[in-house]
Amino acid sequence: MHVIVVGSGVVGLSCAVALQEAGHDVRVVAPEGPTTSAVAGGLWLPYGTADDGRVLGWARATAARLEADGHPLVPYLHLEREPPFWLPAMAPDRIRDARRDELPAGYDHGWVATVPLVQLPRHLAELAARVVIERRTVHALAEEDADVVVNCAGLAAGALAGGDPALHPVRGQVVLVDAPAGTPCLCDEDELTYVLPRPDVCVVGGTAEPGDDDLRERPAQTRDILARAVRLVPALAGAPVRGVRVGLRPARDGGPRVERAGRVVHCYGHGGAGLTLSWGCADEVVRLLD
Repeated sequence: MHVIVVGSGVVGLSCAVALQEAGHDVRVVAPEGPTTSAVAGGLWLPYGTADDGRVLGWARATAARLEADGHPLVPYLHLEREPPFWLPAMAPDRIRDARRDELPAGYDHGWVATVPLVQLPRHLAELAARVVIERRTVHALAEEDADVVVNCAGLAAGALAGGDPALHPVRGQVVLVDAPAGTPCLCDEDELTYVLPRPDVCVVGGTAEPGDDDLRERPAQTRDILARAVRLVPALAGAPVRGVRVGLRPARDGGPRVERAGRVVHCYGHGGAGLTLSWGCADEVVRLLD
């Protein structure tokens, strides 16, 4: 079957690779390379996915694929007032209560999970190298010459679907720093402060601003992000800043849209969990075609 995948973010590329592995003739069409996906921190975490009963299954499938593909697993400290909804997605040997000596000052509980931490620029390049990509803008899904068109166009997917008022941007800003050796991987979910020490760079965040589509850096936010990160990890004080990145998460009220409508399969609205749900949703897309 000849399939066109619209969109070359982590969801679109994962869908294209999975469809190709299933024996389909696949081509990716997008006007430019990944934007939001390239900004993301790369931690497996079902963040901002709303209330969709399929999410945890997709997340489990993605974690298994990322591990099988050799992406490193790291001990991740999750801080939140209430137990996170994704705990049931974790195997018993991959999650435990945090010890006192693992908690930052001022915290009395948390969870340590063993999860993938992915260098997204490298991961995206590796996925892109496995498929054919055509750089152009898609104006209408019905005009594409293919047996099936998969709509993975992120924030542009709603317009291509004929309008989806549930889809909206959530602005996120992160700071890239050179972190000292031994910097822990952790996140305070309640205030959305995270420190993700990847081999290439340490991603420090963050912000979540629904309805805001401004891609310009906000220096005051940069200072606030760094100050919050230092409160969690004092060793980050004075860490050299490599840069600041801004992305727009394609969030959707009610959760991701993954369904077939005639010869179109929609797969968009993953919010801040594009990587976390990528392979699980790709498997779902393959099933919808079959």
